[in-house]
Amino acid sequence: MKAPPCRLCGSGPVQRLGAIPDSDFFAGRVLPAALPGGHLWRCQGCGSMFRHPVLAPATYLELYAAGVAEAWTAEGGRLDLPLIRALIARRPGAGRILDVGCGSGGFLASLPARLQKFAVEPSTAAARRAAQQGVTILGGTLAELAPEAVFDIVTIIDVIEHVVDVGGLLEAILPHLAPGGCLILSTGDPGHALWRAVFGARFWYSSYPEHISFPSAAFLASWQSRRGLQPPQIVRTRYRHLSLPHRVAILATQLLFWMSPGALNALGRALQWLRRAPRPRARHFPGGGPGLFCDHQVVMIAREEVIRSPVS
Repeated sequence: MKAPPCRLCGSGPVQRLGAIPDSDFFAGRVLPAALPGGHLWRCQGCGSMFRHPVLAPATYLELYAAGVAEAWTAEGGRLDLPLIRALIARRPGAGRILDVGCGSGGFLASLPARLQKFAVEPSTAAARRAAQQGVTILGGTLAELAPEAVFDIVTIIDVIEHVVDVGGLLEAILPHLAPGGCLILSTGDPGHALWRAVFGARFWYSSYPEHISFPSAAFLASWQSRRGLQPPQIVRTRYRHLSLPHRVAILATQLLFWMSPGALNALGRALQWLRRAPRPRARHFPGGGPGLFCDHQVVMIAREEVIRSPVS
């Protein structure tokens, strides 16, 4: 198999970490046919990881547009969201916030009323739910924003890992970030040792078919420095709080997925049959889940008050 170039930095040798199992569950619904998993690759230059090959961007947009509103929520004992709220609270002069991929709008709804809340969201059902919570939906993608639309804070929560062109997404956001504003993102941390050196392609986070790009802290720092932005502030965290029984159950599924995805699929199908789960029923199951490891990163990149020309 020919190694692809790093989809994030575009250079550096890449290492194949194994085949990602196929999946038939996407954006909260069971698909008629499984999506091919491809392979997980790690760039030895920037340290990012990425899935290859991937679907066409238009295909992903179609899948997200058909997703259910509850596929991504701001509930469930999450630990990254309080960190993001604390970063926002440190900017009392901020007036306008844009959430890229807001889901059903729960996070924006939890923020102080002093903020004007805007979002882009490709899921029709989720965007409708967010609008009901007082969020102004500006479109499905950043391409639909008016050129003059600028924001004091832009958040990208559980989104950047869904994007084929991470650099393109960041570049699209930059013109809409006001002087003195900040970009805050939350995503998986490809530098986590268990993911990188033990589980590889069978780590829970890279098993979801929506997850295709995993930017490293080094990649983000390099992008920031070339764009005349302030150095990123990075906090590593677990995704959410789990009770001890829940942690044990998730660890068991992660280990079973690592050893045999087929065995986990058989177990998942048997449990669906015993529960008489409604159809359509999934036939492929990801292992593990969020909150078991400290495998997430919250990153804030601020723009200076005076905009400098980016370095090519």
